[in-house]
Amino acid sequence: MKLIYLGSAFSIIWYIRHHKLVRRSYDKDQDTFPRSYLIVLSFALAVFVHEKLTFKEVHTLLEVMWTFSLYLEAVAILPQLVLLQKTRNIDNLTGQYVFLLG
Repeated sequence: MKLIYLGSAFSIIWYIRHHKLVRRSYDKDQDTFPRSYLIVLSFALAVFVHEKLTFKEVHTLLEVMWTFSLYLEAVAILPQLVLLQKTRNIDNLTGQYVFLLG
């Protein structure tokens, strides 16, 4: 099941980066959200607050990375929300989809 999830995620990323129609619609000037802050803050939070919630036990890298992925997934929609707020050009279907994700 995990292989199907990873395969579909990589195929979506490839499609976004290489398909002509989708690639043309990307506007780099509008996309100014500092994504690196979300990544760093999610990782820092995962190091200090993970499944065991203790600082005495040695936490494994796997626990920290799993918690990091949960935190990052929770805030991954923020750049899209900021972009939609900036452009104010929201279709009904797009607005409802982003609302249901957030």
